[in-house]
Amino acid sequence: MHLLAPTDISWAIKTTALQHILIATTFFSMGINFTMATESSYQSTETRAYIPFTESHEWIRQLETTFSASSISLSTADEGYGNFGAMFYVKANSDVTITSLDFYGARIEAGVPVQLYGRPGKYVGHETNSTGWTLIYDNASMELFGRTSPASLSGLDVNVLPGQFHSFVLWSPNRKIMYNPGTVEEALYSSNEYIEFYEGVGIEALFNGDPTSLSIPRILRGELHFDVKFTGQPSSVPSNSPSAVPSAIPSQNPTSVPSRQPSLQPSSQLSSSPSATPSQSPSSQPTQ
Repeated sequence: MHLLAPTDISWAIKTTALQHILIATTFFSMGINFTMATESSYQSTETRAYIPFTESHEWIRQLETTFSASSISLSTADEGYGNFGAMFYVKANSDVTITSLDFYGARIEAGVPVQLYGRPGKYVGHETNSTGWTLIYDNASMELFGRTSPASLSGLDVNVLPGQFHSFVLWSPNRKIMYNPGTVEEALYSSNEYIEFYEGVGIEALFNGDPTSLSIPRILRGELHFDVKFTGQPSSVPSNSPSAVPSAIPSQNPTSVPSRQPSLQPSSQLSSSPSATPSQSPSSQPTQ
């Protein structure tokens, strides 16, 4: 029987120990990779997971509101009629806000006082009484451009809700405002999908209590400008399922809980410490 020399025994022990260390290192490295891969895999899963909204019964969807500018033409012909004031009403078919009123004066002139009054509902029965009327525009020195170019009362803010009427009185105490004769007082004169304009009256004196100061029927020359309010629903409620394709960029930090399935490939770098439990047998070939 061949006996091993002490130097051979020492070499064998060192070789076996080195093999154990390398094997343990490899397994430890793979174990670390399992954790890393598991965390990465779990991270990807969590990124695209759907978290149910448990308080959907309290969720109030915000409505989207937009405004669109529009206008409606009043009387356009120049027939040479006019007086110190004109009264009319409109009916809203949508949620509208009156923003400006264009009108024509009898002649070109600067420094003309002009006022605009308004009241909810129809003016009928309130033509000569100031009760219920509100001054909504007052310019003590306005420039008029005569019968060929309109002047504008801008900066108005009169909201009229769908189905409601609103009345106006345009008044200048010492300069005539142009209008044209109508057919029937309160007859519908012009309309679009948002608003309706009705024939009104001309006035010679403002709220003087005298009905004989009214000229019936009359149609103001000009144009009425307004904003239409549109309110709609936003996009539909989010889906209950995640998308089929996960996010292209995962988060920077892994989760604290690993996934159930580890990665298929070990990490490329070895760890510096062996595993707690090495394998029972060394490899058949020592490491070079």
